[in-house]
Amino acid sequence: MPPIDCEDQELLEGFLAETTELLEKLDDDLVALEKSSDDAELLNRIFRSIHTVKGASSFLGFDLLVKVTHKTEDVLNRLRKGELHVTPEFMDIILEATDLVKLLVSDIKAGDIQEREIDGTIAKLLPLLSEAPPAQTAEGSSSPSAEVAKVVIPASATENDQVVLPVEAAASEPSPNQEVVPAPPPKASGDMVSKKVPPPPKPAEPKGEDLSDNTTVRVDVKRLDDLMNQVGELVLERNRMIQINQDLQQGEPDRLDFNEEFGKLTKRMSFVTSELQMQVLKMRMLPVDKVFKKFPRIVRSMARDLGKEVDLQIFGEETELDRSVVDEIGDPLIHLIRNAMDHGLETPDVRTAAGKPRCGTLVLSAVHEGNQIIISIKDDGNGIDTDRVGRKAVEKGLVTEEQLAAMSQRELFDLIFLPGFSTKDKASDLSGRGVGMDVVKTNIKKLNGLIEIKSEKGQGSEFILRLPLTLAIIQSLLVDVEGEVYSIPLSSVLESLRVDQRQFHLIGNREILKLRDMVLPLIRLESIFGVKRRNEQDNFCYVVVVGTAEKRMGLVVSRLVGQQEVAIKSLGKYLANIPGIAGSTILGDGRVALIIDPVGLVDGGDTGGR
Repeated sequence: MPPIDCEDQELLEGFLAETTELLEKLDDDLVALEKSSDDAELLNRIFRSIHTVKGASSFLGFDLLVKVTHKTEDVLNRLRKGELHVTPEFMDIILEATDLVKLLVSDIKAGDIQEREIDGTIAKLLPLLSEAPPAQTAEGSSSPSAEVAKVVIPASATENDQVVLPVEAAASEPSPNQEVVPAPPPKASGDMVSKKVPPPPKPAEPKGEDLSDNTTVRVDVKRLDDLMNQVGELVLERNRMIQINQDLQQGEPDRLDFNEEFGKLTKRMSFVTSELQMQVLKMRMLPVDKVFKKFPRIVRSMARDLGKEVDLQIFGEETELDRSVVDEIGDPLIHLIRNAMDHGLETPDVRTAAGKPRCGTLVLSAVHEGNQIIISIKDDGNGIDTDRVGRKAVEKGLVTEEQLAAMSQRELFDLIFLPGFSTKDKASDLSGRGVGMDVVKTNIKKLNGLIEIKSEKGQGSEFILRLPLTLAIIQSLLVDVEGEVYSIPLSSVLESLRVDQRQFHLIGNREILKLRDMVLPLIRLESIFGVKRRNEQDNFCYVVVVGTAEKRMGLVVSRLVGQQEVAIKSLGKYLANIPGIAGSTILGDGRVALIIDPVGLVDGGDTGGR
C-alpha cells in the first residue's frame, strides 16, 4: 500500500466511514427486497447505496471495487426498469456480489491489500445483463448497452463538486423518466489493487465480517452538550470544595457552619456525579440493531440450506445498551438462531401435516426492563421434547438415571447447555457437535446475565436472555461476612431477612430453611471463601435470597451494610476464573470488596454447610 499523506488519509477515512454505513444496511435491505420485490422505494435505496460506493471508489482509483459495484449497479438498474425479476437465485448472485464488495472494502480498511480474484462473481452477474427483457420492441433489443451515456449534475453542485463519468456505456445511468442519482463528492485518495477472492462468502455474522470500527462510537451532539454542562457543574463544586479547604487551613472554622457547608457540598457533588455518570453511560449506548441487522441475511441462508420457510420478525431493534454488551452478544444470538432454525422449526411438509402454516415464524425482540435488557428468541416450531433430551443425556453419560428421575422440567431444559450435549445423531455444518448451547451459557455468564427457557412440545420454544445495561457500574447490596465486605448484584437479589439460625435444618450435608411454601438451600459465604470467624456467633443472622430463573438459594451473612452503586474492577487474568466471584470494587474507605457471582454459586450448588 503506497504511503498516504495527511490530507488523503482524512479523505480515505471519510470514504470508509460512509461506505461502511451503507454496506451495514445493505444485507437487511436486500433480504427485505426478496419479500417485497414491488417496493420501488426500497429498490431505489439499494441502487443508491451501490451507486454511491461505485462513484467514490472510482474517484479514489479502487479499480476492482469499481468493476464489481458497476456490474452490480447495472443489474439493479435492469431490475428497476422491470427487465429482471427478483428470484431466490437472482438474490443469491446479488448477495454474493455485495459480500465481495465488503471483502474488498475490508482490505482497504486494514491497509493490507491482498490479491483477490473477482472474475467468478462478475461471470455470474454478466448473464443477468445479457438476458433479453420480457418484452422486445419492434426496433430491437432494450439492452442496457444501447442506451446513451448521460452526465447528471445536481442543481446544488458547486465548483468543488466532482462528477464521476462511467468508463463503459452508461448502463447504470437512469433514463429520463427515472430517478436521478447524483455522483457523490470524493472522500478519499490512494491507489489500491484488489486481486483473488475465495469461494462465495458466507453471510456476515455479528463478529465475523462487521466492517464497523469497534474502537469508536458515534455520539449525538446533544449528548455531548449535556455532558459539557455537567462538567461545568462539577467545576463549580470543585471550586467550592477548594474554598472550604482554604477556610479550614486558615483557621478553625465554626464547627456548625463547616458541617452544614460540607453537608451541602456532599449532596451537590453526589447529584452532579450521578448526572455525569448517566451522561457518560448514554454516550456508550448503542442500539441493539447493530447486531440484529445481521440476522435477516443469516436466516435466509440457513432456511435455503435446510429447505425451510421462515418469517423472521424483529422488534425493539432501537433498544439501547452499553457497547461492551453489544460487542459480546453476537455469538450467543447466532447459536440460538441456529438452534431455532435447525432443531425448532419444522420443514413445510411436516408443519402442514401438523396443521400449522407452511412458513414458520421466528421472533427476535429486545426491550428494557428496569436496569436490564431482555432479548427473546421465540419460534413456533416443535418445542423441546424433554423425554428425548433426558434419554440423550443418559446415553452420553452426562447424568444418571437416578438424577434424571429427580429432575424438574427446568432442570431438564438446562441439560441442553451441558458441554457435549446434542440431540442430533450425526453432526452437520449447523449443529450436532454439542458445543453451541454450551457457548451460549458460558458467554451469557461472562456478561453477568441469565438465560431462561420456555417451551411447550409441539407449540414452540422461547429463549430469554436477561442482560445488564452496562458491565461497568452496577447496583449492589453490600453485606458483611465476619468483618469482610462483599457486594451482591442487586439484580439477583429477591429479598433479605433476619432469621434465627435455630430454624435451619440439616439434610445430609446441606443446610436448608423452610421459607413460606418453599425449601430454600443455604450457602454460608464464610465457608465458601474461607473467612475466619472472629468470635462465636449469636443465634441470629441474615439470609439474602438470590435467584436465577426458577432456582433460589439463600446466602448466609453476618449483617447487611446497605445498597450502593459500585464500579466493577477486573481481578486480572490470574484471578479471573474463581468460582462465585464476578470481579471486585473499591469501597469509600479504600478497602477492596469482592463482587459475588450469584449465578455461579447457584449453578454450582455448593452449600458451604457447617
